[in-house]
Amino acid sequence: MNNIQPILQKIDSNKEIVGIIGLGYVGLPLAVNFAEAGIKVIGFDKNPDKVDKINHGTNYIKDIRDAVLREVVDNITLSATTDFSRIKECDALLICVPTPLDKFRKPDMSYIESACIDIGRYMKPGTFISLESTTYPTTTEDFMLPIIERESNFKHGKDFWLAYSPERVDPGNKNFHTRNTPKVLGAMTNEGLEIGQALYTKAIDHIHPVSSPRVAEMVKILENTYRLVNISLINELALLAGKMDINIWEVIEAAKTKPFGFQAFYPGPGIGGHCIPLDPFYLEHIAKKYDFDLSMIHAAGHINMRMPHYMYIKIATALNQHKKAVNGSNILFMGVAYKPNIDDERESPALEIMDIVAHKRGTVYYYDPYINNVKTPNGLSFKSIALTDDFIQQMDCIVLTTNHEIFDMKQVKENAPLIVDMRNMIKESNEKTYKL
Repeated sequence: MNNIQPILQKIDSNKEIVGIIGLGYVGLPLAVNFAEAGIKVIGFDKNPDKVDKINHGTNYIKDIRDAVLREVVDNITLSATTDFSRIKECDALLICVPTPLDKFRKPDMSYIESACIDIGRYMKPGTFISLESTTYPTTTEDFMLPIIERESNFKHGKDFWLAYSPERVDPGNKNFHTRNTPKVLGAMTNEGLEIGQALYTKAIDHIHPVSSPRVAEMVKILENTYRLVNISLINELALLAGKMDINIWEVIEAAKTKPFGFQAFYPGPGIGGHCIPLDPFYLEHIAKKYDFDLSMIHAAGHINMRMPHYMYIKIATALNQHKKAVNGSNILFMGVAYKPNIDDERESPALEIMDIVAHKRGTVYYYDPYINNVKTPNGLSFKSIALTDDFIQQMDCIVLTTNHEIFDMKQVKENAPLIVDMRNMIKESNEKTYKL
């Protein structure tokens, strides 16, 4: 028996139950969007703290308004659980779990695998499943499908439908959010595509269908690799420009006056976030299966990986110009978030630079009003300090690593003895400010 009509009828009458697996920066906003549309949503997460916060209407994602989360929880359209056996209650399951790299920079598929095992064990016939996590092309068809069919003893296209729809979350973006950002959707069958479009339209304004999951998977990789290559290019040019005593920021502003053929990208201490620094390694992983060498993407990825080391050299050089060494110097990093005005430090280059400075015996401090505590890749723990004039004056060097709008640059300029500006936050030139 083909189960497509029952699920389409449920979707048409708003009686479907949507399960969101993974309640982070992608999953929770998506869950709230569906719940706002009057659809019952069950959020699944293995972190009991997240589950408890959601069920008490306590928000931990800045891009969601507190009142909206409380409203959908109070109306019982959204609830969260650690009990994955409740997957059997759901008509659709959207997977929004992390996809990090392991210590060898290989794709860590364990979160997706775990979600697929839970789905296979507990789902009912007639379920639509969509992966949203960043991954390499062919994941949906070659990795997920065999696990789900093995665990469930169900047949794809008859008992369930599988699709891929990449998340396009941009934390802190005031103009584009989950609902008004067009959504790409690729399914393994036309029936799966029909179900997916009917479902996602409840939470997203515009759905762009493509011919297969692997096309949708490649779309996600292309979007982020495009940014990686261009940001790595401008970072490399910025390093050269610094050696040639050329202000790269002035160069970019001049190049922007060309009304065609140029898009501005800006240098920084490295690229952070969950997607852009990781995607090239996902693509390299699958390219090897096809005996294909991604030389340009490989180079861009490794330029980004080396940026924190180059930024350490900038700090050491600036201190040296002031007759000081990194060893024994008090160094304050302003901003550990990977981009401005957000509370997300995933893959932040600031943390790597802090590690290097601490390893070289510098005394490290940081200030970030959005992030109270951090742990660096090397396991060092830091707590954000209270920023005062006196504290700034006691530092040997202030490093501007994140361009939060909330930062008081007048306070920094008046009190800092030495500034290394990695984000062009200080426009004027002076003897105590060193640019990227």
